[in-house]
Amino acid sequence: MDQQSIQSKKGEVEFRKKLYQLQVEGEAAVNDEYQKADIERLLAERMQKTLTQMTALKKAGIVSSPYLEIGAERCQRSLVMENDLNEAGAASDISFYSLKSCDYYLTKFNKTKAPVRICCDIYNLPFMTNSIPFIFCYETLHHFPEPGPVLQQINRVLMPGGYFYLDEEPYKVMLHVNLYNGNKIYSEEALKSSRWRQIVDFFFARPSCNEIEHGIIENHQISIQAWKQALGLFGEVRLKLNSMRDIEVDLSGPHNALTYLVAKMFGGRISGICRKNGKLENKPARIEDLLICPGCLEKGEESTLIKENSVFTCGRCSAKYPIVDGVIFLFSRAKFEELYPEIYKSRC
Repeated sequence: MDQQSIQSKKGEVEFRKKLYQLQVEGEAAVNDEYQKADIERLLAERMQKTLTQMTALKKAGIVSSPYLEIGAERCQRSLVMENDLNEAGAASDISFYSLKSCDYYLTKFNKTKAPVRICCDIYNLPFMTNSIPFIFCYETLHHFPEPGPVLQQINRVLMPGGYFYLDEEPYKVMLHVNLYNGNKIYSEEALKSSRWRQIVDFFFARPSCNEIEHGIIENHQISIQAWKQALGLFGEVRLKLNSMRDIEVDLSGPHNALTYLVAKMFGGRISGICRKNGKLENKPARIEDLLICPGCLEKGEESTLIKENSVFTCGRCSAKYPIVDGVIFLFSRAKFEELYPEIYKSRC
C-alpha cells in the first residue's frame, strides 16, 4: 500500500507553521486562508459539534480514558474532551506548530486543561500495542494516499474491545469531472461566490487550495467500497453517509436504494464507529505511561520511555525525546532530523 511521502510530510510541517504565524501570531504568512477571527469562529463551531457527538458516545459507553486523537491540529477537540467531558488523553499530529497553538486556544476558549501533545508520525504511532480504549479523528485519513496503513496502526494501538471513531472524511463524488481549475477554497473569490457558481464548481472544477500547493495530499477519490474495505480490519463497523442537504444513509442496516444511489452520485462525508474484537479490560492508565520509543518501534520492538525533567529517554536504546513548548517529539532520530532540523540540532 502507498504511504505518505517525506515531501508531503515536509509540506504539512511547513504549511501548518504558516497557519500558526497567520492565525496565532497575526503575520501575513500565507494568502487565501481564514484570518484569526474567522478560524476562531470555525473552531468554536467544531468544538460545539464535538461536544454534542462525544457526549452521545460517552452515554453509549464508547468514550473512555485514556483517549488518543489522531491529526488533532490545534487540539480544539481534545480541549473539549479534557474540559467538558473530563476525559484525559493525548492529541497527536505531525505539526509541532499546530500542537503548540493549543496554548493560545486554551486561553481563547476559556479552558483550563490541555491534553498531552505528541508530535509524531502516524505510520509509527509511539504507543504500546493494545493499550488505548478510545481513538478518534476528524478530517484526517484523506490526507494519505490510502487509509489502510494508517488504520492498521490505529488498530494495533487500540485496546481489544476498544472503539475508533472517525468523522468528516470525504468519499468519491461519482458525478465530478475536472474541466477547469477552481479558485482556492478559502480565497475571497470562492467564499463570496454565488450559490449557483458553487454548485457548478462542485461538479466541474479541479480542487485548489494551499495544502495542495504545499504538497499535502487531498484524497477525495476514496470510494465508499474502499472505505468499507479499509475499515474491515476492525471486528465491528458502523458507517454513515451524509450527502447534500438532509440526505443521510446508515450503511449498518437496511437503507433506501435510491437514497444510497443519490449519496454515491453526489458524494459527501462518511463517519463511523469501529470496535476492535475482544473484551475491553478496565486498565486505567495515564497516557504518558503508554508511550514507547519510536526508534525501537521501527525495529519491531516496544520499549517504554522514562521522563526526566523535559526529556523522555528510552530504557532500551537510551534515545532521548525532548519536550518543546509543551509538545513531546516522538519521531525516530532520522525522521526528527529531516522534519525539524533546527529543533533536532538544538535539543538532541
